Amino acid sequence: MGSPLSSSKIRTKENQQGIHRFLLSWRRGRRMQRAVISGVRPTRLELLRLRRRELIAQKGRDILQEKLDALVLEHSRLSVELERMAENIREQMAHAYENLKIAGVMTGWVHLSEIASSSRKIPEIFVTSTQVMGVRVPEVSRKSEDHTDCSRQNWGYSMVGTSGQVDEVSQRYEKLLSLILEYASLQGRADRLILEMNRTRRRVNALEHLVIPRLQGTMRYIEFRLEEREREDLFRRKRMKQIMEKKSQETAIPVISGA
Repeated sequence: MGSPLSSSKIRTKENQQGIHRFLLSWRRGRRMQRAVISGVRPTRLELLRLRRRELIAQKGRDILQEKLDALVLEHSRLSVELERMAENIREQMAHAYENLKIAGVMTGWVHLSEIASSSRKIPEIFVTSTQVMGVRVPEVSRKSEDHTDCSRQNWGYSMVGTSGQVDEVSQRYEKLLSLILEYASLQGRADRLILEMNRTRRRVNALEHLVIPRLQGTMRYIEFRLEEREREDLFRRKRMKQIMEKKSQETAIPVISGA
């Protein structure tokens, strides 16, 4: 049998190791607790609930990321289309201005101004909304009969005292107006898509960098606390067993000496 002194040293060393493990565990728990959702109880039921929430958050993040990718592709397509339309509008505007100068020379600027002033037709512009990939976007259009019928009556001036150059100028600017309205619709659609992209990106970042990491940190903390409880229970049972064995040995010694 070992001496009481050696047994005391062993117990002292075990106690020191236990205190050291407790301090390390306490510090680790304090660090982990900073990323824990407040009001969460460290139970297995709560752990299962958080795992379901993490799964839902990950699915939501994936869906939003797919939506964001689709919005980026659609915006890229619209940007290319807007550049092409802007170039076309610049060309049509230059051609229309050249025709206007020719009509002014052939008809006379004063008479051309009188023809323009006598036109009673003012195009009706409508702004409606439609949905693109679940996003409501504006759509600018004009009344259908304003641009489908290209007769002189619809242009708003009389046939008397006008020439073919005036008709050509009118046609050019009618076409230019339609292109500008179409460009305005696409530009409004692109602007709304940018807003939706920013909103979706913020949601993805919030799920990716805030919600999901905090759920994972909370689950790690609960797992740590559950493991800590298991270790405490194991240590408590082991300690109780040692105490019971020690008591049994102390009660057995007088019986042997008395025999």
